[in-house]
Amino acid sequence: MSTVIVGGGIVGVTAALYLVKKGKKVTLIEKCGIACHSSGKAGGFLTDGDSGWHSGSVARLAKRSFALHEELASELGAEKIGFRRVKCLGLGDEAGTVQPKWLTAQYKRDMGNESGLAQVTPYKLMDALQEAIVKQGCEIVIGKAVGVEMDGDTVKAVKMLRDGKETSILCTAVILGMGVWASEAGKWFPESTFPRRTVSSRYTSVIWDDTEVGKDATMVFTMGEEHTEIYPRSNECYANGCPTHPDLPDDPLEIQPPAEEIEKVKAESITAVPRLKDATVIRSTACFLAGSDDNRPVVGRVPKTSNAVIACGGGCWGILNGPAMGEAAAALALGEEPPIDMGAFDPMRFDSSYVPTVAKGLPPKLMALVAQNPDLAEALRQDPERIMSLLALMQD
Repeated sequence: MSTVIVGGGIVGVTAALYLVKKGKKVTLIEKCGIACHSSGKAGGFLTDGDSGWHSGSVARLAKRSFALHEELASELGAEKIGFRRVKCLGLGDEAGTVQPKWLTAQYKRDMGNESGLAQVTPYKLMDALQEAIVKQGCEIVIGKAVGVEMDGDTVKAVKMLRDGKETSILCTAVILGMGVWASEAGKWFPESTFPRRTVSSRYTSVIWDDTEVGKDATMVFTMGEEHTEIYPRSNECYANGCPTHPDLPDDPLEIQPPAEEIEKVKAESITAVPRLKDATVIRSTACFLAGSDDNRPVVGRVPKTSNAVIACGGGCWGILNGPAMGEAAAALALGEEPPIDMGAFDPMRFDSSYVPTVAKGLPPKLMALVAQNPDLAEALRQDPERIMSLLALMQD
């Protein structure tokens, strides 16, 4: 029997990669095709956990995943997946900043350099990952997962619709890498704690046929009203922005960029990079960011099950943190502990009665303080490391 993975985005596919590398049999179920949603349309900006872009547990996750991206670049071919070190500029004026000639003068704020920043072209990465997992024996099945068959607390099979018929795939474990659709699996596990909200903003992307801007490997944050970010690549120039909150359709292929949002992203991009005014638009896309109730990743065993794992909620750092989330999900599905501590991302944090393990070592007086203050208990569940540090100061 296989480990069944539901979802063909970067989390599901990297989970498959790390499982097949260990000689495990894997079946991946995907609605419409590998990377047909956000993992094929994202920008691919990567930031190391030590670069100042992240803090706490998310910084550790980013550090691990940044290293995994470097490993993937070495394994799959950096040029093949569009991986390279980059620098980043934002709105502002800092003395000594060296600007590319194609960037307007007001973007001189240093936001990082090659020591802690990189990029990858997500659709190229996903194509290479798909090729790698299929070559190593992963079976990809196009269909919609609709439920599970349980034996006590164990998932025995995953139910799916394929060609209008319901079938079941027997499994040794299941990984839910369903991205924005992850909350749908909550009804499959009615006794378990699940994030209620797994969809965040929709972003619109515009991609130009311009290779000149890519030669400088400089990312640009416009910091404008539409929040547009420009990621020049070696083969094109990508920009996205204009976050909105429409309803999420069931079919990823129905997600299309509205014409007015395309124009807003184009206008803000051209303000920063005037040469794009005369460049040809290759394509425009739209996708939703995967979120969670507290805007942090969700990675852990599905509560009250023995062999189900959920990994979702990467948000705007989905491509960055996808490999580490997939690696952790693969380990958990095998009954192993992940390479880094994933406790801060445990889905149990959404259970109002749950107090993180990290708090169990508090002195009795501080434990009593937590028990008597629901707001403090909730803060501890949402951000255990920060609240624990504050409680430690109180103890001193």
